[in-house]
Amino acid sequence: MKGSFNVNTSPSLTFAKLNMNGDNVGIDTGKLNRDNVRQVITGGGITESDERIVIPLPKTDEDRIFELAEPAEKVMRLTEDASIILEFCGESAIQRVIRVASKKTVNVIEVTKGCGGDQALCSTRYILEEGSRLKLIRIQILDKGTLYIDDLKAVLEKDSYLEVVRIDLGSHRSYIGSHVLLDGKNAEYKAHGDYLLNGDQRLDINMIADHIAPDTVSDMRYDGVLIDSASKLFRGTLDFKSGCKGAKGSENEEVILLSEDVINQSLPIILCGEEDVEGNHGASVGKISDEIIYYLATRGFDEESATKLIIRSKFNTAVSQIYDEKIRGDLTRRIEEVLK
Repeated sequence: MKGSFNVNTSPSLTFAKLNMNGDNVGIDTGKLNRDNVRQVITGGGITESDERIVIPLPKTDEDRIFELAEPAEKVMRLTEDASIILEFCGESAIQRVIRVASKKTVNVIEVTKGCGGDQALCSTRYILEEGSRLKLIRIQILDKGTLYIDDLKAVLEKDSYLEVVRIDLGSHRSYIGSHVLLDGKNAEYKAHGDYLLNGDQRLDINMIADHIAPDTVSDMRYDGVLIDSASKLFRGTLDFKSGCKGAKGSENEEVILLSEDVINQSLPIILCGEEDVEGNHGASVGKISDEIIYYLATRGFDEESATKLIIRSKFNTAVSQIYDEKIRGDLTRRIEEVLK
């Protein structure tokens, strides 16, 4: 079934002429075949079940896409570290629900790679039970001819902590959506993404942190580099719901522009239904400063070498957190291919 869907829709609309409220994409769900993606999950403390999980959020077009695609849904409960490799060999959709057991500390690394054909879709739901802690590293290195939709939703119960580290290098057009409900008192959410785009790659980001319970904390950040005619749109929303007294949230980004033809758009949003809260946003967008280039020139670097050094350094922090040597090597090679 072919359809047109609105994805990454902003929870608070702005002027339509700015074309920043969301994007309309054509998806042929009839071409999606669940056998076109191989899912390899490794690690201890994994329990699978047929439990039906419902996240308390309004239905979106992303949800409708997955309903039409009818992907196999895998429900898991984690008590130890895990690794999830998704390798696409054609057009497909995949869906997972992952619970982190109460008072457990878990590290998860997810890698999405391969050739997804025209469209590759991934839906993940995380539920952090009371007092649990999850560090989630998500890496996307799909073939650069692919349309990719990544829909992440999470519920954080009391005293839980979620840290998400993202690295996006692949696909032609990527729609990265995340909606996190800070549903329990003292829940904390931290997210940091990095991207490196060249050619005519397009990255559309829609991050939402819903502060529902008191004394919750969120910190969202997405940094990256745009080269050639690449483009990026960042929507970040802090939504302080009535009753989240003492909540704090921030959203920031730093974008390096290395061509006159790149397009960068930013839409920070703070919604406030509670008085005793703190919300902040900021952005740094532009070329690498002449002072930094001059400083490196005095140490023997020409401008091109200095620029590449700075870009590599931006990714070092994220890449160094990846404990799998092969994945770390794959990422380093992809970055070097762009910087040739």
